[in-house]
Formats: sequence, structure tokens, C-alpha cells
Amino acid sequence: MMKKIILFAAVIAFCINVNSQNYRGLYKTVVVIPSDAEILVNNEPVGKGKYDVSFEGRDKVLLTLKAVGYEAASYYLLKSNTEQTVTYKLDPDEAYENSLGGETAAQYANRWVPVAVRKGLSEDEAWMRIMSIVRENFEQIEKTDKSSGWIKTFPAVTPYKASDVRVTLEIAPSYATGERQYKVRLSFEKRKKGSGDEGWEKYDRLMKTYRDVIPNLLNSVGGGM
Repeated sequence: MMKKIILFAAVIAFCINVNSQNYRGLYKTVVVIPSDAEILVNNEPVGKGKYDVSFEGRDKVLLTLKAVGYEAASYYLLKSNTEQTVTYKLDPDEAYENSLGGETAAQYANRWVPVAVRKGLSEDEAWMRIMSIVRENFEQIEKTDKSSGWIKTFPAVTPYKASDVRVTLEIAPSYATGERQYKVRLSFEKRKKGSGDEGWEKYDRLMKTYRDVIPNLLNSVGGGM
């Protein structure tokens, strides 16, 4: 009886060991910091923070890791990787840390904002005030035409560790109402470091450096927000 018990225990131990080896061969555990980071396997969302990746029928998978306030990252995880648990730590997104979201961004980033010229302010005075604010915030102006009321700056690029952000200011005449009026837009774009001109994408956040540009125009030319 004792021999049967010992044999049965040995069989159980062998099965557990085989299953463990099979698991280790077919699966690897991916852990991401921060824990709320989204995990995508071959561009398909599979979970957040931690996930067991299956290698059945494949030798590698593409991991894409994303979290608000952090730089997104992509890696190939190989079946041949000797580590059973692989940990990834995302880098903080410096552009995110130096920008504003929410209502402020929705109000001033990537959209035209009307600036009605206050009564009693001549065209020359309004133009001088506009140009003063533009030059305070942008070093290079691509186009300016006082007669038509057009202004466009060259993109101003701010480099960060893992990305770049560029902003362009445009001011144009507006004929939406019967009063003298301009419209102003701050356009923001972001790209990953080294991605070249093809990497620029619309960035729906307001960089803190430019947070006062439109409010200053509204106050100086329009007489208030």
C-alpha cells in the first residue's frame, strides 16, 4: 500500500513538473509600471498592468504599452527570452507634464477663438497690440499682412527627452459678425524622438508656455474674455 502511495505521489509530481515546464515554455508574464498601463499584443488590447502572453504557434509577439502621462512604448517579446516574468517601466511623458488638458485645452488648443476688437480701438492700435503679443511668444513669423489681417508664425519646436512638440500661431480676419473681429488659433503637434517629419501628429493639449497667448489677446485687443 505504501509503495502505491509513493508511486502515485511521484506521478502527480511529474505531471505538475511537466505542466509547469509547458507553461513556462508557452507563456510569459508581462508586468507594466504603472499598473494601469494598457497592454496590447500584436495591436490587440488584452489587459492592463499584468498579462500572461501565450507563445503557442509563434516565436515572438509585439507588445505595445500605453498609459496616460507616460510615453507609449513598443517591444518585441521573444519566446526564447529566459525570463518567465518580464517587467517594463514606462518613462514619464515630459510633454504631458508641461501641458494642460481638460476644459482649458478644449478652449484654446487647436481651435479658432474669436477676438472682437473693442470699441474705440483703431485698426493701427489693434494691430500693434496683436503684433506685440505675437513677438513676445514667437521668435519667427512666416507671414504677416497688416492690410488683410493675416499672421502666421513658423512652428516653434520644444524638445523633450522622448518627444518633440511644436506650436504654430495663426491670426486671421473674421467676418462672422458685423463687428471688427479676428480669429486666433494655436495648433499643437507632437512626434516621437527621431520619427522625422512623418511623425508629427495633432496634440490635443495646451502647452503651459503658451497658456496666456489667447487670453492676453482677448484682454488687450478684445477688452476681456
